[in-house]
Amino acid sequence: MASSMTPSTSPDRPRRAWPRRALITVLVLANVAVFGTYFAIRYYTGRFLDAASTNSEVVEELTVASGDGPITFLVIGSDSREALPDDFGDYGNFGGQRADVIMIVQLGDGGAKILSLPRDLKVEIDGFGTQKINAAYAFGGAPLIVRTVTQFTGLPINHYVEMDFFGFASIVDELGGIEVNFSDPARDLKSGLDVPAGRQVLDGQMALAYARSRQYQEYRNGTWQSVDASDLGRIGRQQSLIFGILAAAKRPSIVFDAGSILSAVGDHVTIDDAIGRSTLVDLALAMRNLTPSQIQATTLPTTPDTTGGIYYLVADEPAAREVIAAFSGDSGLIESSEPLRLRVLNGNGGAGQAGEWAAELEGKGFVVESTGDASAFDFPITQFQARPGEVGPAGELVAALGFGEVVTGSVPDGVDVLVIMGSDALNR
Repeated sequence: MASSMTPSTSPDRPRRAWPRRALITVLVLANVAVFGTYFAIRYYTGRFLDAASTNSEVVEELTVASGDGPITFLVIGSDSREALPDDFGDYGNFGGQRADVIMIVQLGDGGAKILSLPRDLKVEIDGFGTQKINAAYAFGGAPLIVRTVTQFTGLPINHYVEMDFFGFASIVDELGGIEVNFSDPARDLKSGLDVPAGRQVLDGQMALAYARSRQYQEYRNGTWQSVDASDLGRIGRQQSLIFGILAAAKRPSIVFDAGSILSAVGDHVTIDDAIGRSTLVDLALAMRNLTPSQIQATTLPTTPDTTGGIYYLVADEPAAREVIAAFSGDSGLIESSEPLRLRVLNGNGGAGQAGEWAAELEGKGFVVESTGDASAFDFPITQFQARPGEVGPAGELVAALGFGEVVTGSVPDGVDVLVIMGSDALNR
């Protein structure tokens, strides 16, 4: 009797065991991946701390972060030309250093917020009176720029990070380049920027030329036209590059390249000496988990002003205070109940594609401000191109049409999203 049951019962046992073994194997591999990444990041952040310069004087201007609250960094891009190769473009020569990029970056459970302050922002600097905000760095280094930003915004700064020109380019090169989307060919004859339309991979030299462009032009309607050539336009391009760097840093293989990346960064970075390894590990893990929709980026609203023959950008009130309040609170930096305003371009060469899809989008409640042809008809995938930090609202377009992708990039004045219809829009 027992022997007669053996054939019917024994085969069942391995069949039940296999799913369990498979599950255990998956869990083990998942834990190895998670903890392997964690310890790798701990090791490489230690190498970064060894390479980076530290500033002890700035600590007295910083606010200690609460245990469970967000962490706020002041990120400064110094325009130091030290170590910059001669073939990197025409950036001028002068003594001293200035704060060329001023960004407040906040990391919390809900994602990240980036608030850019124009370097020509009119502020009061302790001991120096009315000045442009970037002068605080020239007058008193890291401590004075932190104090000035804190006094102007009312925002507590927990940590300080400073990077020079060549450090930025080194990051991009160590990452293997970063992707930036261009709706039209772009150039700057002075900085050396020269790229065709479409999704381009920029190396460190070209990325720096893009970030530093003061004579930015795009080829539109058969001519080169100045587009966003002001410092405010430059800020938008810098934010686009941040998104490109974050995207490149999320590639799985980056864990294996982290040593060379962090060493290259550390050689060109100055941080406050209150940053510990645990803070950097938490920061690295948080940044790897961020998606574009969890990052909001904006620039302080300003208006131009000339006082005593000196050009300034003056905070545009009450809009400026509202943005600062949103930055320090739980609400989004950019909120609007108005329908998205679009410019729709034909990027696939099909007859009447821009007009056809403009009508489709208007029927779904969006506002089409204008239509036209893209600079090329070889876009394979429809792009909904939004400014950095505004990719969330642009996702409504993907949901509405059922195809395409959201990318960051330049957007014409007067619209929220630039729509470039690709080959995936044909025959739908």
